[in-house]
Amino acid sequence: MSGNVNDSGERLANIQARLDRLPIRPYPRFWLVILGIGYFFAFYDILALSYAFVSPMVSQLKLTEILLSDSASATLFGYIVGTYVVSTISDYVGRRLGLVTNALLVAVGTLISALSFNAPELIAGRFIAGMGIGAEISIINTYMSEITPSHMRGKMTQWAYFSGALGFALAPFIALVIIPINADGWRYLFAIPAVIAVAIVFLRFSMPESPRWLVLKGKPDEAEKIINDMESFVKEKISTLPEIPAYEREIPGEHFPTREIFTKKYGPRLAIVASFWFLDYFLAYGILGFAPLIFVTSGFLFTTAVWYIGLGSTGYIVGAVSMTFIADKWERKYLIISALIPAIIAVFLFALALYDHSAVLLTIGAFLGSFATAFAVPAYTYTAEIYPTRARATGFALSDGIGHLGGAIVPFAFTAMVVLTTASIVKTGANFFILLGILEIIAAFVLLAGPRASRKPLETVSP
Repeated sequence: MSGNVNDSGERLANIQARLDRLPIRPYPRFWLVILGIGYFFAFYDILALSYAFVSPMVSQLKLTEILLSDSASATLFGYIVGTYVVSTISDYVGRRLGLVTNALLVAVGTLISALSFNAPELIAGRFIAGMGIGAEISIINTYMSEITPSHMRGKMTQWAYFSGALGFALAPFIALVIIPINADGWRYLFAIPAVIAVAIVFLRFSMPESPRWLVLKGKPDEAEKIINDMESFVKEKISTLPEIPAYEREIPGEHFPTREIFTKKYGPRLAIVASFWFLDYFLAYGILGFAPLIFVTSGFLFTTAVWYIGLGSTGYIVGAVSMTFIADKWERKYLIISALIPAIIAVFLFALALYDHSAVLLTIGAFLGSFATAFAVPAYTYTAEIYPTRARATGFALSDGIGHLGGAIVPFAFTAMVVLTTASIVKTGANFFILLGILEIIAAFVLLAGPRASRKPLETVSP
């Protein structure tokens, strides 16, 4: 195809071809830090709530088992609403404004959570924080896929996620230090992401808009300037740029983004990926939300359980770093499936740890589970790249948001298992972990039906 760029479809393809030819990262590492901090408070906040469940917060706010479930589910339902609403808006008004909105929602929601004096206030805070966290994951991955050359999308997204891995890894130790300080320690636990989110708002205003989005919205000159800056950044390091390759056109959007996703081409992709996320999030939130509670109520001391889970959480860092070396080497969906294997082993080890009251099995299980979580980050990259630019954020939001329904029903499923059975908490907890493992096995088979995506131009993956 020639380099003629008379219409927006060809201008968009030309922009992406110029980006894809760049052999190295075309932006400063600081961008990865700014985006990665979003991952940090997203993942830290998830764990913060689970540790608050075994703190004086429960008695202070008079939280029953049902109210505990409501507060956990409020975060996830907020996630579902936020990821769809903010992401759909970002398909119209831009990725950068979406990133700023996310941070503001997280700041407001976590601050309300920290200042709560009753269950309704806590639930409201969790819902608002969930809105920001859900949209955060969606728009970060959309933005990363659109500003990164195709041959390194997985690797760069993985490095951005590294800050999130730190959030997961540090949360148990922060909880171990803060919660025992005094009866209000749980409030400080929630306040940390509020402070971080406020700081990140100003930094995100300094980042450029997605050049691909700019072209689709009739602003090719602004996109051209951003690509020129990226090319200049790379030239300073390698002096000569490769030739611009032939490129595929992407069709500009004519419909509401949600309608675009529910077509014959993208509807099946939505069904596959949303089903995968539904099953995967059931496991993820089952562990993140209830593992500390299960181990403490089954006889482990709070400090003991959190300490061993914290030791195992070093797996987040090991998994995040390990995946950066292979994120773009192997087909994405197979990489994701390989990451599910240690997660499945982890939950079965948790079940054994309950029966044997074994700190060793608990630690190994925590390490494998955290390693698997960080190692599976290509699932986020994959979810973004299988939809077109004209509806990418919305497609991610629908896949991830529908998937989070799995996480949203976990509290009710766990509560039902506790209330409707006469078995001991040890047996109930073990059965719960085994259920999570079975669902994760099903998730692996579901993902096999997805399209290939690694190292391909976005227009080829999602025309």
